[in-house]
Amino acid sequence: MVKKKILIFIDWYKPGFKAGGPIRSISNLVSYLSESAHVYIVTRNTDYLESIPYSNINTNCWNQLDKSSVFYLSNNNTSYSTIKKIIVETKPNVVYCNSLYSPYFTLIPLFIAKKLKINSVLSVRGMLSRGSLAVKANKKKVFLSIIKLLNLFKNCTFQATSLEEKKDIERHFGTKRKIIVANNLPEKSSTPYTEKPKQENHLKLISIARIAPEKNTLYALSVLKNCKKNIEFDIYGPIYKDEYWMECQNIINQMPNNIVVNYMGVLHHEKVNETLQHYHAFFLPSTGENFGHSIIEAMKNSCVVILSDKTPWRELEKIGVGFDIPLDKQDVFSKKIDYLATLSAVDFNIYTKKTYDYIINKTDVSETLLQYKQLFQL
Repeated sequence: MVKKKILIFIDWYKPGFKAGGPIRSISNLVSYLSESAHVYIVTRNTDYLESIPYSNINTNCWNQLDKSSVFYLSNNNTSYSTIKKIIVETKPNVVYCNSLYSPYFTLIPLFIAKKLKINSVLSVRGMLSRGSLAVKANKKKVFLSIIKLLNLFKNCTFQATSLEEKKDIERHFGTKRKIIVANNLPEKSSTPYTEKPKQENHLKLISIARIAPEKNTLYALSVLKNCKKNIEFDIYGPIYKDEYWMECQNIINQMPNNIVVNYMGVLHHEKVNETLQHYHAFFLPSTGENFGHSIIEAMKNSCVVILSDKTPWRELEKIGVGFDIPLDKQDVFSKKIDYLATLSAVDFNIYTKKTYDYIINKTDVSETLLQYKQLFQL
């Protein structure tokens, strides 16, 4: 049987890692679907927030990476004509885009696919959640109005990664759209469970995320300012806006003596598992996550998770693997962090074992793979 061709457009991809979740979503997708489809990827030749091209790839031509072919576009070659040429020459069965707002990696490819009568799939990547739309709200409102007016997504299949995201898509584009729920795929590998050393009244927290309003870094720091126990909080991730980071630094400088906050820079994905082994809990009170690869990675490395209630990971306290707390309950965040800090190593590792077992059982992909085969008609 002849394999179908999937042509993926994404603003940033490997060897980049600073754009976080979408890169991992596509990388994981390649690892699972490469046996049943030919996967082609078109992306930039720079990482997120970077202007210097990757040193280990060939620009403006196809590269073999893992089990896919990747075309890295230079900035001056990122154009309508180049994208059309790639689509025409590749002759894909489906064009798959991974952003709502990207002109060159979503809007233009979908327009060309529509003209050439090629099936297209759009993953909105959480960008229609209320939390995400609240950031730069006016610009996004205007954009969505124009897109609806142009009817660009008329023949496009939407991918929702959860039932909640399906509702978000229906709210903005109507209930008659073709929407297939296919959750993001986790990495195939997992680390073995190990107990964590811990002192009473002490907790080591980690965040691996963009330092940006939608990830709520400023809110996280405000929570810690009210904690009474000894807390260390290490922040990993790219700084999205210097102004926002300055606000964060102002709070860091006002922290009481029992709270230590360190900015650790950007963490390369290859070092994530090793790094997470050294922390007790993962802290991400974000305004919205449609999946949260870093959340799964944290749990796979036996970290208790402390999240907002704006992610798919819910009822965590009931299960005994962490907390999902409404953002209007800032004092509850502080109390739960202090509670975890008070625990002895023995009591805390009851949490870590439950967390590890929970996520290993939760990341069975057999049903999800069927959803992707439906999405791409494989």
